[in-house]
Amino acid sequence: MHEDQSGLKENAKRFSVRLMIIIALFAVVLILFWMLTDEVVFEKENSFDLRVHALLASYANPRLTGIMEFLTFFGSRAFLWPCYGLMVCYYLFVKKDKVNSLSIAAIALSGAGVLFLLKQTFKRHRPLEPLLQNVDGFSYPSGHSFSAFTFCGVVCYLVWISSIKSVYKWILSVLFFCFATSIALSRVYLHVHFATDVIAGFGLSFLWLLSCYFVLHRAGKLTGVSEHTKGRSTQA
Repeated sequence: MHEDQSGLKENAKRFSVRLMIIIALFAVVLILFWMLTDEVVFEKENSFDLRVHALLASYANPRLTGIMEFLTFFGSRAFLWPCYGLMVCYYLFVKKDKVNSLSIAAIALSGAGVLFLLKQTFKRHRPLEPLLQNVDGFSYPSGHSFSAFTFCGVVCYLVWISSIKSVYKWILSVLFFCFATSIALSRVYLHVHFATDVIAGFGLSFLWLLSCYFVLHRAGKLTGVSEHTKGRSTQA
């Protein structure tokens, strides 16, 4: 009994520390996101964006443009939605894991809704003279940046709760982060987003993933408790 109580106290202490870290990170990134939004959306300050575009323009060439067009596809709905669908089906039908399958679907769908609402709220127009044609909608925050970092964040989470070695978890996490970063960079190079758009997309993704982790983690605990209680009642 004493050992059980000590274990419960230790778990509660670890959760409290983890919760404080999550809250602190959330608060810092939220403040930075709002400061950036105020600067570029409401104050319309774009000197940083113009300098970044000028820098990238100095490296522009047909070959690099083709690479960037290839990379930017992986942040589109045409690529990410089927990937989310495959992940949901895999965890639902192969792994028999309803919690993770529903969590993946919830993050994808709710994230798309939040992104749409923010774009319609801020209504920042895209840069002039894009290198990629037929791009519509508002610019802030970048949907490709948000979607790429969110998807890679979900994949990294699934990697870290798997049973593979820690070294491979770190390697895969770094690779997926670099992959999402390259997608975000492609949007700026192709002049379909400002640099601050993709920075905001990354920040929003970070905020959204933290929020989803906390909410879904707590919901999973409550579900586990209710199932455990139900099982005990049935035995009684």
